[in-house]
Amino acid sequence: MGEIKTQSARPARPGKAVSRRTRMAKPAPAAHTVRRQRPVLDPTFAQKTRYRFDNALAKGPAVVIGWLAALTLAIFVLFGVLFWVTGLTGVNGGAAVSNPLEGIWQAMLRVVDAGTFAGDSTWPVRLLSFVVTLAGIFIAGSLIGLIANGVDQRIEGLRKGRSDVLETGHTLVLGWSPRIGAIVSELVVANESEKDAAVVVLGVEDKTVMEDTLSAAVRDLGTTRVVCRSGSPAKADDLRMVNLLGARSVIVMGAGSGDADAIKAVLAIKTLDPDFSGPRVVAEIADPTYAASIQTLTDQKVVTVNSDHVIAEITAQSCRQSGLSQVLRDLLDFAGDEVYFSSFPELTGATYADVLVAFDRASVLGLAHADGSVEVNPPADRVVVAGDEVIAVAEDDSTFTCTGVRAVEPSVPLVATDEVPQTTHLLVVGWSVLGPKVVREIDQFAVDGTVVDVVVDPALVDPADVRVEGLTHSQLRVFASSAGPDELATLVADQTYDQGIVLSYRDAVEAADGDARTLLTLLALRRVWPSGGERSVRIVAEVLERDDVELAQAGGVDDWIVSDEVTSLMLAQLSERTELAQVFLDLFSPDGARLSFRPAHRYVGTAPVGYGSIVSSGALRGESVLGWRVSATGSVHLNPPKSAVVTLEAADQVLVVESRG
Repeated sequence: MGEIKTQSARPARPGKAVSRRTRMAKPAPAAHTVRRQRPVLDPTFAQKTRYRFDNALAKGPAVVIGWLAALTLAIFVLFGVLFWVTGLTGVNGGAAVSNPLEGIWQAMLRVVDAGTFAGDSTWPVRLLSFVVTLAGIFIAGSLIGLIANGVDQRIEGLRKGRSDVLETGHTLVLGWSPRIGAIVSELVVANESEKDAAVVVLGVEDKTVMEDTLSAAVRDLGTTRVVCRSGSPAKADDLRMVNLLGARSVIVMGAGSGDADAIKAVLAIKTLDPDFSGPRVVAEIADPTYAASIQTLTDQKVVTVNSDHVIAEITAQSCRQSGLSQVLRDLLDFAGDEVYFSSFPELTGATYADVLVAFDRASVLGLAHADGSVEVNPPADRVVVAGDEVIAVAEDDSTFTCTGVRAVEPSVPLVATDEVPQTTHLLVVGWSVLGPKVVREIDQFAVDGTVVDVVVDPALVDPADVRVEGLTHSQLRVFASSAGPDELATLVADQTYDQGIVLSYRDAVEAADGDARTLLTLLALRRVWPSGGERSVRIVAEVLERDDVELAQAGGVDDWIVSDEVTSLMLAQLSERTELAQVFLDLFSPDGARLSFRPAHRYVGTAPVGYGSIVSSGALRGESVLGWRVSATGSVHLNPPKSAVVTLEAADQVLVVESRG
């Protein structure tokens, strides 16, 4: 093999490359650079004056008003001195001006009131007064016009919502969303006991648009004052404008770009409140990964709400048992009974079973421990220790009082079986991002062999995209149909269904169009399944707008979930009391506790019995009793007094909080 030789010193090749490397290696000498001489401007005095005047005008009306005011004052002084120096007689028909101040006064009168010089009696004075008045008409008139224009600009600026908010102790809503109307409505109810409450909304929309929308959505504000400002929730300066650090609580809406906007708003809050030690912060985050990251990075100080998960859980539970959606709405809103936390040192050492009957006008559902953890429906033998708080449903905090531990004899049940009819064949009409979540939640409660038939409109949803992974008890079947009355009737005619669910096409159409399709679907299903008939089937429907609930009821729906309203209620509740987050998380978690209706005769016989005895009977079964449901009317009695005497029929049901599994 021949040796390969390299040339150690190759002569430089002249040309373009070498020239370029040389230029890059060192700068060219300055002597070789020839620059054109700058032209010399020689403006006239008039040009300079006009240039400065134009710059003054560009600075806004305030500067111009100042210059005109100074010019007006100069006119007063100049002509006032002329009145005195010239010694002209006939001023106001009298003698000459005696001193400069009197001359300035006379000049000012002629500027302010053009008719003043009518009293002058000699022509020299009249001519001088005419000049003064004419100058005043132009200069003073311009001054007045500029002042009026400045006021108009200020008013327009206020209408744009860019002025500072001086409220303190207010609830701050960041981001604009169609759900804000429902949130403000709930906050108005929560603030009824306060004399001077305020809700501040910061959004990118025009201030007047936000105000008009809220005025239409919330007719009676009560004692609450609503303030709207236009700006970006992701900018620290705009957060200062709405006095974030002076707020009582902050609700971050997933508006616009959804989670991206909400995350940016939370980070903007962190720039002003690095450790989140100021107002309580509740954020609407749809992605579980983002929600977990925010909670970790803020040391659990920011409470996150996954709207889709909550709606799916409530829909699934409503399908499982009639009336649960009403109970969940009652617990989420501020009207009626609410969930309260309070410590009762006198209960230290008592068991949870004793605590259940220690409150006559409150229904206990759990314990909050000193380490911050929450136990919903703990074991009956759990002992209350120092620092524990009782969690209960009560009408008001004033009724959440301990009436003392007492022995209550459990009622004798008529039957011991826990058998509850299980749904085995469901029909789902419609599909959205909620669909997989709802089906998964239903699958948790389903028995083996359950079939879920999904009917979708191929014009809105591709049937191939309708799939749910990880089902353990259910089989999913997908059918394509426009969901028209005749086509839907034909599709379900040969099938026997236990439940019907109507989901809105929220991802494909606007809210109004989605609800219109839902209402038409309800009417079509009720033609096939008449209420009270042999083929009667319970129907649960998702409604996007609260105003359409009445129409849905007329269409024959048995239970309904107003999706936007549910999320709004939870955000409003958590903004007032973030400690409720763990309770709701437990109730809406697949592994936590759950609300259920159980057959009444599982707890009581046919004879009248005290409600406290039913609560004790539930404790023996490891359940926290919250009330009962009358089957004949569908009405739910939530949190009745323990002293109430109750007679329950065989078809009635007892409302309990039970552990899953």
